[in-house]
Amino acid sequence: MGDTGTVAAWLADHDGVIGRTEAFALGMSRHQIDGRVSRGEWVVMARGVYRCVTHPFSEAALVRGAVLAHGGVADRSTAAWWHGLVTELAAPLTISAPHATTGERWSHTGVDLMRRSFLPADVADCRGLAVTGKPLTVLLAAAGMEYGARLIDRTLQTRAVVLQELRDALDRNSGRWGLAAARHWLAIASGDTESYAERLFAKLLRSEGITGWVEQLPIAGWRIDFAWPELRLAVEIDGWAYHSSLDSFRSDRQKDNALQAAGWARLHFTLHDLEEDPIGCAEKVAAMLSAQAIQRDC
Repeated sequence: MGDTGTVAAWLADHDGVIGRTEAFALGMSRHQIDGRVSRGEWVVMARGVYRCVTHPFSEAALVRGAVLAHGGVADRSTAAWWHGLVTELAAPLTISAPHATTGERWSHTGVDLMRRSFLPADVADCRGLAVTGKPLTVLLAAAGMEYGARLIDRTLQTRAVVLQELRDALDRNSGRWGLAAARHWLAIASGDTESYAERLFAKLLRSEGITGWVEQLPIAGWRIDFAWPELRLAVEIDGWAYHSSLDSFRSDRQKDNALQAAGWARLHFTLHDLEEDPIGCAEKVAAMLSAQAIQRDC
């Protein structure tokens, strides 16, 4: 016979969700489980998965129920949310399971179910739920996002993961489909992202026919990444945020203030800006050059 206090403690720690297997492990009998369902104390989320009605039907409860229903592991965007790497739970839920399950198992929300398994090193028990570990979660989630490089950059900046952990996870999953973009981003992250961004910007200027610029122009003790001296336009290019330090942030602000005092117009682009919207960046430069030319000729 299951101890009521033990079961209650389990439900409190698991967002009010429990599977039949877990209930049996806590000492409950089939009769006790069915009794709670018939009395309306528990509701059936899926076959063999229950939710206690005294607990709110939260997003966490939804994720737990879906993972239990499919006998799988939360991965990609759902794992990123579970780990706290993103703030919003995206739809559909993303789950991987080694075996096929039928659609009848789950009807609460959409699920993107992939038939696959993971190495033990890439699976974690996070607050009682099977999820991909943070390094692989970052790689898989980033690969499925429009701006996935920003996720990798942010998690490195906050040290939610470190670069070597990402490299190791990528090596363990080198043959897995969909990680080519992540491999490209890690190669960039391993180097001087600011220099890479400056080369990318110079290439963009040439391809768009924008001329008249000078690289690393010295002004008042500072060097401007890209400058149009006659029009007094300065463009500063930043690499990934995780490479930045408090000292470099302060230095950039001091440079910006000095340029403003000297009457220079300024634009700032990051590597993410250049990769995600290069034409938009070029258009901003062209518009600012036009505005500066008009101001000069007035």
